[in-house]
Amino acid sequence: MKEDKDNNISFVLFMLAVLILSIVYFSVSERVVFLENQIEWWSEFWDLVKTLGE
Repeated sequence: MKEDKDNNISFVLFMLAVLILSIVYFSVSERVVFLENQIEWWSEFWDLVKTLGE
């Protein structure tokens, strides 16, 4: 029982750390712009790959 409780506490702390880090990461505007540019680039690349495959 104690191991399960320790695992649950560790999991909750891990999730809180991930949540806090993601909030900090996406609150910086330059990071969001970088992520948007990456998504746009990969979508254009995928469109190019699909057109070459036809």
